[in-house]
Amino acid sequence: MKKYDFIIAGGGMAGLSLAYYLTQSTLRDRSILILDRDTKDRNDRTWCFWEPNAGPFESIVFRKWDQVSFHGTTHAKPLDMGGYQYKMLRGIDFYDFIQKELAKHPTVERKQATINRIKETPQGGFVIADDEPYIADYVFDSTFALKLDQPENHNLLQHFKGWVISTEKACFDPKMPEIMDFRVEQHGDCRFLYVLPFDEKTALVEFTLFNDKLLTDSEYEADLRQYIDQFLDTGSYQIAETEYGVIPMSDESTQENPTEHIIRIGTSGGFTKPSTGYTFQRTQRYLQGIVTNLAETGKPNRTQSWFKGRFKLYDSIFLNVLEKHRYPADDMFTRLYTDNRPAKVFKFLDEDTRLTEELRIFWNMPWGPFTVAFFDVLRRKMFG
Repeated sequence: MKKYDFIIAGGGMAGLSLAYYLTQSTLRDRSILILDRDTKDRNDRTWCFWEPNAGPFESIVFRKWDQVSFHGTTHAKPLDMGGYQYKMLRGIDFYDFIQKELAKHPTVERKQATINRIKETPQGGFVIADDEPYIADYVFDSTFALKLDQPENHNLLQHFKGWVISTEKACFDPKMPEIMDFRVEQHGDCRFLYVLPFDEKTALVEFTLFNDKLLTDSEYEADLRQYIDQFLDTGSYQIAETEYGVIPMSDESTQENPTEHIIRIGTSGGFTKPSTGYTFQRTQRYLQGIVTNLAETGKPNRTQSWFKGRFKLYDSIFLNVLEKHRYPADDMFTRLYTDNRPAKVFKFLDEDTRLTEELRIFWNMPWGPFTVAFFDVLRRKMFG
């Protein structure tokens, strides 16, 4: 049985990003095994995120915009990005880039296999994939499935279906994406569309929901068609690509370091922002912290300030408002983005704000529903 320095269990966005950062660090000569059942050779997803500066994958960003449009209950115009850019990265471009970079390092090995088991042993992290055993000093696991069944927690889902459409008419503004359009029936949930234009006749149109119940394919498609027919002057159109995804929005406590030799990353490690479902940018920051600590101390544990824990409370309160339908979600997001400077909201969602900045944002939210949610969160955490 061959032993590696690092095994990456799961070669998706988190696993491939980690391998990339390891090869860009002083650890580039360590042996790395990446295990995944998929080949990552198709455009299976799109990541969108905001960023004030050039990031590590700037060269493969598919589109980026200096301004965005928001269509809420009382606001229908561009948002002032305040120096941020909204960026779109296609899955296939990311996979191709990472694979080319990793191919430069002979110490990186990739195997297509189904992971059967991951366990802690005195000798290191032990993995069985396709009934073959592997062991490493550290196993980075992105395959662990969260249970999402504890009554004291809030467990919603962000689920979406989108189409890349090619239209007969030039109906899109390539310089102005729509990041949230609430002009759809809410049905007591949080439902919105976003439209990311590639050019005047091509765009990704995606229908997104925050709730606890998935729809059927026909239901997603009915809302997509209704939105396109009602709000986009496309003429005829063709569907070039389809994407679908489900992201947990949960404040369930995760063990990023469950054992000495196993480290959970990605959604498995709690890298997804519970209140928004945004994962890509947050995962990059967390992984860079892991690699930095590993290179400097030999240990992969991220350094985390206890005071950062306040953001977990904020997430729980927000999820409680959504779960209990304490306030209309479309109006809540409208107030968030229009009663505060959007750049400050982006900074807050990135968990980079100071307490004084956070208090100003809270001041502009509906006090009653959020106060009730705050005490309900405390009750659930204390008594279950």
